Amino acid sequence: MERASAIVTSTGQERFEQYSPALYAGAVNVTDDARFAVIPPGVNTRVFNTEAKKGDEEVRDRLLGGVAASEQPYVIVSSRLDVKKNIAGVVNAFVSSRAIQDHARLAVVIRGVEDPYTDISVLPESEREVLRSILETIEGAQLRNRIDFLDIRSQQDLASAYRILARRRSVFALTSFYEPFGLAPIEAAACGLAVVATRNGGPSEIFVDEAGVLVDPTDIEDIARGLLEALEDYELYAARGRGRVADKYTWRATAASYLEMIKRGAGQAQQPGLSVPELDCSE
Repeated sequence: MERASAIVTSTGQERFEQYSPALYAGAVNVTDDARFAVIPPGVNTRVFNTEAKKGDEEVRDRLLGGVAASEQPYVIVSSRLDVKKNIAGVVNAFVSSRAIQDHARLAVVIRGVEDPYTDISVLPESEREVLRSILETIEGAQLRNRIDFLDIRSQQDLASAYRILARRRSVFALTSFYEPFGLAPIEAAACGLAVVATRNGGPSEIFVDEAGVLVDPTDIEDIARGLLEALEDYELYAARGRGRVADKYTWRATAASYLEMIKRGAGQAQQPGLSVPELDCSE
């Protein structure tokens, strides 16, 4: 890192938080703007876009179940069954808000599980614990008939589901306690969904200027506030989110930024005779 012409991070927060620890002292100074390039990854816009595909209706009939029978907007969650992803935050916000329930249904994507109530045993124990808590919350609120679980196993099928739900003015939610970048919400935004995302981490940079609604993932009331705001102002947030992705978060934009960085680095004077020091992490 000391000899690099540039150090690439996905966000400014990653730069300052990941490379501030003493481990990097002497090799890199996070305040040195000339040494860092913030180049975010991008969305595969050949898959994630708003253009209707032949397979969309097939996905609706094959995978979406109760979604296909409803014309209401949805709040959709699609992330790993990991405590850090805080799916429970969205579920708790949904069951606690009659206003959201009157406005929308909830869809939770769990890859490889068709019926979470009967197939939970196929999951690893750590994921079972997360899902078990979610199911208990749903049962306790007696809202099983307002929540759909979707077994979506490919990016193509996920993009189709996003497009179908976007036509119903739906909202994608990611309320991780911390999210280093946040590729999932920009994929959803590229398909036309409005986005509600954690304010902790990368999404706070991605969804600036009302391109999405940022929420405190530790505050159920704030998550509910954000979901309702996005549902009520769907057109605003969907359009701005889609525009934000098109402007900055495509692989074409990523490639262009890397090429520019490489051009600058190749033009710098090289220091002759430098050798890589022996690496010693004993301290």
